[in-house]
Amino acid sequence: MPNYAFFEPVIIFTLMNIAMVLGLYVTAMSGQLSMATAAIAGVGGYASGVLTVKFGLPFILSVVAAATLAALVGTALALITAKMRDFILKLTTLAFGEALSVLAFNWDYIGGANSFTGLTLYTGVGTALIGALIALFVAWRFDRSRLGFAARAVRDDPLAAASMGISIVEIRAITFALGAALVGMGGAMQAHYVLVISPHELGFFVSLNYIIFLLFGGMYTLWGPILGAIILTVLPETLRFANEYRMILYGLIIVAVVLWHPEGLIRRRPTKTDRAPDINLGNEPRPTISTDELLTPQTTR
Repeated sequence: MPNYAFFEPVIIFTLMNIAMVLGLYVTAMSGQLSMATAAIAGVGGYASGVLTVKFGLPFILSVVAAATLAALVGTALALITAKMRDFILKLTTLAFGEALSVLAFNWDYIGGANSFTGLTLYTGVGTALIGALIALFVAWRFDRSRLGFAARAVRDDPLAAASMGISIVEIRAITFALGAALVGMGGAMQAHYVLVISPHELGFFVSLNYIIFLLFGGMYTLWGPILGAIILTVLPETLRFANEYRMILYGLIIVAVVLWHPEGLIRRRPTKTDRAPDINLGNEPRPTISTDELLTPQTTR
């Protein structure tokens, strides 16, 4: 029977994936499905690594600085894509992530193509759990706040949201900055667990994993991404009995869920504020007005 040493990496990566996919969930709340999640996580990882290795900054302060820098990068990306929608927006975030990957490949100060090494192991189960709980609390508070409702209004119908006085640019900048901060925090913790940061980890195919977590669990509810991250992180380990067919089964399970549950495993239930109010609360019939009464002119006494 496998001991704790076998399960520890799975638990840590599951918790870190939860933190980062919650950041992607917050970003997607306003209708911006970012393809640069891995690149923003890389920004957090490189920032934390440089601050701890080259400047001797404590781990906690380096994580805070990494989350702040990631939020600034997310804000800049939100402002660049403020007027973009759908395919063009996704393509721009993808190009942004690939540009950061190329920059990391050619910047010798952060290791270049040889990767950034020399990091100290700071992340364990406790640290990863704290990071996941922080991300959950932030996402939960934002999801139930007025800004969260405004973000969903922008996602569902930007024109109607703008007509109600909601600033689309401001909401998208807030969601992108907050989501990027959570992703950057997760990237910093991951860097201090794997102890090496490679430019390859900033590319689109790594970001695709987080997008699959989000869509698999359900992108319209807070608990969907969490469930998706847990299942899809643990599933490859539970399928090891299939040997070389493990990833084939993994892909078939994802395809089956997408086909049978297009909105994800968990769907969003309408809250009380989402339902139209029922004015007639009694059992009496609603008053009706005939066509003749509508056409008859009213006299003023």
